[in-house]
Amino acid sequence: MNRIVFLFFLAISTVSPDLWGQAAGTNPEEGRGSYKNRVFFNLEHYWDSSRVCNNPHKGWCFHYYDNGIGDYGNRMDTTDSLSDFPCLNDIYLRLAWSYLEPEEGVFNWNLIDSIINRWVLWGHTISFRITCKETEIVYATPEWVRKAGAKGKFIKHPDLEIEAWAPDYNDPVFLEKLENFHKAFAARYDGKPWVEYIDIGSIGEWGEGHTAYSGWDDIPVDVVKKHIDIFKRCYNHSILIISDDFIGQRNTDDGADYEIYHYCLKSGIGFRDDSANVEWYRTLGFGPSCIRTPELYSKVYKNIPVVLESDHYGAVVQSQLWSGGSGLEKAIRETHATIVGFHYYPREWLKDNKELAGRLANICGYWYFPKFALLPDTIRPGTGRNYIRLTWENHGVAPAYHKFKLFLKLINKSSGLAFVQELAESDNLAWQPGEIVAEQCVINPDNTVITGRYDILIGMRDGCEFHDGRIIELAINKTREIESGWYKLGEISVK
Repeated sequence: MNRIVFLFFLAISTVSPDLWGQAAGTNPEEGRGSYKNRVFFNLEHYWDSSRVCNNPHKGWCFHYYDNGIGDYGNRMDTTDSLSDFPCLNDIYLRLAWSYLEPEEGVFNWNLIDSIINRWVLWGHTISFRITCKETEIVYATPEWVRKAGAKGKFIKHPDLEIEAWAPDYNDPVFLEKLENFHKAFAARYDGKPWVEYIDIGSIGEWGEGHTAYSGWDDIPVDVVKKHIDIFKRCYNHSILIISDDFIGQRNTDDGADYEIYHYCLKSGIGFRDDSANVEWYRTLGFGPSCIRTPELYSKVYKNIPVVLESDHYGAVVQSQLWSGGSGLEKAIRETHATIVGFHYYPREWLKDNKELAGRLANICGYWYFPKFALLPDTIRPGTGRNYIRLTWENHGVAPAYHKFKLFLKLINKSSGLAFVQELAESDNLAWQPGEIVAEQCVINPDNTVITGRYDILIGMRDGCEFHDGRIIELAINKTREIESGWYKLGEISVK
């Protein structure tokens, strides 16, 4: 692929009317110009940033299980696929280890399989965090682990009548049982095409890596590395994500936080931020986004997706932090988030935030705007000289992390017969936010493309196993989408 920012395109966008105006063959309605045997289509005429692009591998994440298994997802109508929720793609299952392995070697997979099977059938991906310490569950780590000899302690919740058991995260019995569980979990789920990511959630409150309800003790760096290594050994195919609280919530300023950070970078692990709209961070003075360590993501987001989690919506509204979601939007931009999660009953949340849901779904992750198209004014099959040069802008906050396929379609205006070709030189993985990127691709018409006038269209499709063939929607006005997922550039001659 030729990944170049072409100064030519920057020039022609402001070229004089005499060159691209009516005298040179411009059709203002189409944004079409012709000059020296080339035809040029200015697609900015048809940009539509109000259109919600429902695209895969980005957008909203619904916390189905979280803080136990009784709320949110379990209160939903099991026939409700949330098909009207803008760009809702990922279903997040955060639940305690004890739910899945109530006895050693005895696994309750049906608890999650019943949910996975339903949502995957509806086209959603699944992400996981399995925790070892919860604040409202006595045994997040199964009780049988303690009885097997693992050290730990009971911690009294400051506001509830509950004492939750916190394991010693370096205890050899605990680590052995933990790895055995993840070997079994990975054997069942690692690398499944519908798995979006897996959190490293085996340390701290809610799996976030801190001990806010367990004495605020720092977990030693070598212990954190042991847990990371367990996940690296068990999961060879799925994206691994870790909370930034493994780094930013440490009490001592001894460089340990950056040692963990760089160990994660070296290990190819991505980051998530669970602090958006958390009142405590606003109280500490971190501003409307509530993001404590936005600098962590600058070295991550270009290669690994960032996950952002907003606090429980009921608490956010009660604390008057919501403000129409403005803080969450700022958090998305600061972290370059691709997946944005919320804790609440999805129907109630959507009722309050339908417009916001669509707007924020667009900006998180990738958001593609085709800008210009340049090609010969006449396509001549068999000459080997047919090229199309397409210029793109990514108006999202991050690149895509999955390869998409770009196609060109020629439709004969008289017969309606169509020719479709993949533009193999195109590589959307290189389309970083804030850049103007151009690609030159070969057009190879076959003998079905006869002399005549043709509509020329482009379309993009996902190439991953789970979403293979799914349309990648472009931010182009519906009037130019003359077929589902196919966007008209204009008309061209074939001779």
